[in-house]
Amino acid sequence: MITAVTPPSTPPSPLPYAVPWAVRRDGTHPVVTNASHEPLEYARALFSDGSARVGSETWGLVLPEEEQELCLCGLDESDTVVTLSWFRTADDREYLWQFVL
Repeated sequence: MITAVTPPSTPPSPLPYAVPWAVRRDGTHPVVTNASHEPLEYARALFSDGSARVGSETWGLVLPEEEQELCLCGLDESDTVVTLSWFRTADDREYLWQFVL
């Protein structure tokens, strides 16, 4: 006789969530916009070009349609990776998204 195995109780996976950021690439000064309809909390940007040069900017609360300009001067544009992190309102999960220049 075959018996179904019931997995341990786990919380349901969150629904898919569209990335709330839009990026306007402008050399070493990309502009990041909150393109969603909700504020993003504890938002920050981390960036590196693969060398020892690493930087960050902390923005805190980013409102819908608010823009943030990054200054990536001194970094190698061809190797720079930017990681954005934020929290959604009433959600304890940290979200991350990366883009390249």
